[in-house]
Amino acid sequence: MSFFPDDIPVPAALARHYVEGDLAELFANIDEGLFNIRFLKLKQGQEAKAREAAAQVAALKAEIISKKLIKARGVYRFFPVNSSGDRIFFYGAAGETLAEFAFPRQASGEKLCLADFAAPLSGGKKDYAALLAVTCGEGVLEFARREREAGNYVRSYLVEALALMLAEAFADMLHYRIRKEWGIAEAAPAVPLLRSKYRGKRYSFGYPVCPDLANQKPLFELLKPEADAGIKLTEGFMMDPEASVSAIVFHNPKAVYFSIEAKPQ
Repeated sequence: MSFFPDDIPVPAALARHYVEGDLAELFANIDEGLFNIRFLKLKQGQEAKAREAAAQVAALKAEIISKKLIKARGVYRFFPVNSSGDRIFFYGAAGETLAEFAFPRQASGEKLCLADFAAPLSGGKKDYAALLAVTCGEGVLEFARREREAGNYVRSYLVEALALMLAEAFADMLHYRIRKEWGIAEAAPAVPLLRSKYRGKRYSFGYPVCPDLANQKPLFELLKPEADAGIKLTEGFMMDPEASVSAIVFHNPKAVYFSIEAKPQ
């Protein structure tokens, strides 16, 4: 089975976009159930603990929105692309190669690779992919530190946890905007957005399907999120602030999530 796209939607524009997220909208797109499990470790039957946690989160949410304690900033951009083997090439407006990304391939099964989801160079058709980077981490560490110093350890923990979830929600929102500009967005998106059934997939570096964090370097060179979005790369290719998300986005309806077997040591 070929995983190359059968049709190629053309994005509305190839310009770089800078976006400031609305905090109330971002909070509406947090999956509260996932937050409760992931950060609050709540289980069924813990009604009293759940009510107490919900009250604390609601108070902190209101404070974050009213005082704008968290800044949501992001960038995204479409690029012409083609694949060749296990690589995807990103092009400029004049057709010049701006960057290339190398991805691992499954050793067994369907032997998938992310490059399989972009139109091949040999086919002679130009494809498109999008890159995004968002953050909700500005000021979070300072706020959390002040709360810890004041003895408010729960508030300190919660604001850092909420920042991580808000960044994920912001990535969901930009991904939806990208689908709209591609002309492939769902007519009635779910709330939160991550529950929507939509065409295509997005993938973040550092996960098993694309584990090499060094790929963050060309992504940052293409998006340049440092100056306006305030996201920087560490020497180990981690994003700073921590509450940040970057991704490569495909329109291909054949794109799937899959795993890459770890290489033996």
